Amino acid sequence: MRQILLLFATIVLFVACDDGSDGGGNSSNVNNTSNVNNENNTGNVNNVVNVNNATAEVCDNGMDDDGDGDVDCADTDCLTAPACDRWLYVEGNAIRRADGSRWVGHGANLHDTRSCNRCAWNTPVPEEVMRRADALVEDWGADFIRLLLEAYPSGDGRVSWQTAMDDPDYLADMIAIVEHIGQHPGVYVLISLWIDPSFDDLGWPADATVELWRLLVQQFAQYPHVLFGVVNEPQSNFDGSLDADCHAAMSAVVEAIREEEELAGSPYHLVAVQGTRGWGRTLDYYVTNPVTVRDGDNVVYETHVYNPESDFESQFVVPSATLPVIIGEFGPADGYMTMDDCSALMVRAEELHLPWLAWTFHQRCPPNLLEQADDECDGMALTPTAWGILVRDWLTGL
Repeated sequence: MRQILLLFATIVLFVACDDGSDGGGNSSNVNNTSNVNNENNTGNVNNVVNVNNATAEVCDNGMDDDGDGDVDCADTDCLTAPACDRWLYVEGNAIRRADGSRWVGHGANLHDTRSCNRCAWNTPVPEEVMRRADALVEDWGADFIRLLLEAYPSGDGRVSWQTAMDDPDYLADMIAIVEHIGQHPGVYVLISLWIDPSFDDLGWPADATVELWRLLVQQFAQYPHVLFGVVNEPQSNFDGSLDADCHAAMSAVVEAIREEEELAGSPYHLVAVQGTRGWGRTLDYYVTNPVTVRDGDNVVYETHVYNPESDFESQFVVPSATLPVIIGEFGPADGYMTMDDCSALMVRAEELHLPWLAWTFHQRCPPNLLEQADDECDGMALTPTAWGILVRDWLTGL
């Protein structure tokens, strides 16, 4: 009888030790932790970062705690962690890191999945944008990327064309791209509305632009590596007679952004307002009339430079004496700016500690940093043009 009882107990014990797997070695309950007493466990055994690893990522111990291949601040789980403090702020005419050191980012413009309208006719491939961002950072040495959001008033045969307000898949792709860029330590992304049906006829932000920015801030408020760029290029207005009106339109967007950040409980991001005339070139109105929303905190001023060296003084040298200036675009343009002018700009920007972004990490949106090749929307060879070689050599030499 005792032998029978022992046999029965053994059978019961064996059944009780079954791990509940589905037969393929995978737990039927992905929320089950392998060790509820793990020192990194938060106290809730159902709070699991990785279904294959019960350990949460610790953001400052030099280890890949959750087993996803990313360590500390390179892990998307750590993007908003205090240990990875990447918030920037403005002090006078300088942009500074959280530790007070001066931040001067360098890089290039990067198109979204619509890719300067080249790939709007195809199924979006966000991984291609991520691949290009990786190449910019890892191969070219960039630590600053301007991500260009592109939308159109109608499809006209495009597969992807609506704004983030109307296309949740597009918004999800942009979030994934921004998070991916954030995995590179010390790299910042300026999210800019580049082409958008909400702009007025002069390229200014309008009421619908304000609402779009509210949505974007709600999505990106907690990301410290993100800056916001209000529009692309306010056009014409060469005599400056509309400067005050453009200033008011920019200020309305800044106000909306600040309201959304306050609702989210996030610090103020850097918000770039663009030059009031001449396709974003001219900043002089802001020199005497800076944006005053929330005392102008963390507002920066973006100029696009496609001009000869003789124009640098008025375009960014004088404004940067009192304003925090970002050179958001520049590149060789026939009749306007030469390669020598571009080299001179990078030298002058370094002397003045100004962030700059070359135009553009693309093959069909001149001035191009990349040569045209096959598979443009997914897997294209990223071969630099002569302009690209100049920028890459500058970046890798910094």
